Amino acid sequence: MYQYQTQDIFDQEIDFILRFLFEYDTPEQKQESFNQAYALLQRLDLALHYLLFSLVKERLPRRAKLLFSAEDYKGKKEVIEEVMQHWLRHNHPQYVA
Repeated sequence: MYQYQTQDIFDQEIDFILRFLFEYDTPEQKQESFNQAYALLQRLDLALHYLLFSLVKERLPRRAKLLFSAEDYKGKKEVIEEVMQHWLRHNHPQYVA
């Protein structure tokens, strides 16, 4: 029986989202990768969302970590979406959803 190596695909998707959230890029580069990062976030299943949440939490400073930990599943996802869209509101007000 053949087993598909799906873990590598999910690792790449989660890595892309984490890079989008935590690495500095120019506003133009962020704008180019925003749609892909947002689509990947929406496509993750429940288990992968929790994996992403734990990886995000590891990278946060102490106070933000406490606030993020207090959120439920929906709240954590909304926080990530808000962070993803933050630079759009800040640098490009015309892109506000």
